[in-house]
Amino acid sequence: MNILALESSAVSASAAIVRDGKLLCNFYLNNGLTHSVTLMPLVTKALEYTSLTLEDIDIISAAVGPGSFTGIRIGVAAAKGLALKNDIPCIPVSTLEGIAYPLKDSDALACAVMDARCSQVYNALFSFEDGKMTRLCPDRAISLEELKNDIEKISKKIILIGDGTDISYKYLKDYLPNVSKASELIKYQSAAGIALRAYDIYNETGKTCSSFTLAPSYLRLSQAERELKKKKEKNA
Repeated sequence: MNILALESSAVSASAAIVRDGKLLCNFYLNNGLTHSVTLMPLVTKALEYTSLTLEDIDIISAAVGPGSFTGIRIGVAAAKGLALKNDIPCIPVSTLEGIAYPLKDSDALACAVMDARCSQVYNALFSFEDGKMTRLCPDRAISLEELKNDIEKISKKIILIGDGTDISYKYLKDYLPNVSKASELIKYQSAAGIALRAYDIYNETGKTCSSFTLAPSYLRLSQAERELKKKKEKNA
């Protein structure tokens, strides 16, 4: 089984291919260019360097959020377009699950964090046993203080992972001595985590969706929508 995964939830963009649980390639860019410019060339290179065509892909997966509204839209739209051509089934993967995946073989609790701006982080907590991921809370947008209050009673080692690691660690380190940061090698969002997590999801549940039903999960309104809501409330 070949799974093609796309990740464009934040500043970096990547495309990866997994075959039967083995990572064949992970093409990654973090050079400041927009995902509309970088993502599809990464997909093309991933297929080229694995000697595969789109017809060889069995499942297409994408990071569906949370994350950058524009980035998520680009990634999901690209996945939908690729899947539609050959009616390839899709597997949506939480960005935070993909972020936490590199800690799958760790005995620590994974605290996936993304910079959500507005003094918040997107966050979810995961534990692992025998390589199996267990979700401890839903994906959420919370303040760093709320995150501290939620995990301060946990005695187990906690590893922060994701592009919100540095801002979270700076806030939490003086309160929680059991909190540490993931290595730079695995800290940032990557399509490899999305592809491998999609493989596990398929093996555990067998569930897929069509390209028509693959959809983003934003968690909160965009800034424009928030401003419009405030305006309507003010004028009500």
